[in-house]
Amino acid sequence: MSPRDGRPFLNAGFELQERLHLLALRLPSAAAFRPRIDGGRTYPARVWHRARVLDIDARAFDSFWRFDDRTLKEARRATPVSRYRVVRREHRPNGAIAGYAVTGRAGPRGYLQRLAVAPELAGRGYGTVLVDDALRWLAVRGVQTVMVNTQESNRRALELYHRLGFVSEPEGLVVLAWTRQ
Repeated sequence: MSPRDGRPFLNAGFELQERLHLLALRLPSAAAFRPRIDGGRTYPARVWHRARVLDIDARAFDSFWRFDDRTLKEARRATPVSRYRVVRREHRPNGAIAGYAVTGRAGPRGYLQRLAVAPELAGRGYGTVLVDDALRWLAVRGVQTVMVNTQESNRRALELYHRLGFVSEPEGLVVLAWTRQ
């Protein structure tokens, strides 16, 4: 939630868990959209990818943010329409999974809901391929604005989003937790 919306919760005893950057990107029309990566290809995530996707997620995020089977399903159902894709290490149908993304759409707004790349493969363009795929999918569906958030400590993700044209919103987000017994 926004820091302003969080004030009453903080006053009621909730504690600040983490601050997030909130970023937005205004998409051009589908006809004007041009991907930034040539040759990068994503594939629909399948049931048999689940174990590898969750393994990548566990290594890419600390325990507070880590997905399990239930939270992965929740992320995929968080918007009326979603897309769940993987990128492979080798661009072959049986190549090892390098990362995944969950993208959602609700009316004219799109959301990059989750993006994770295996830490040992970070910086090799897999994240860019996944974001470009998500943006292309959203543009074709008439989405005008895409939103994403990331932890303040996740410099690599923030740099990726800025490089791809996302702009930081003036006010980020806060995550609050009730820790009292």
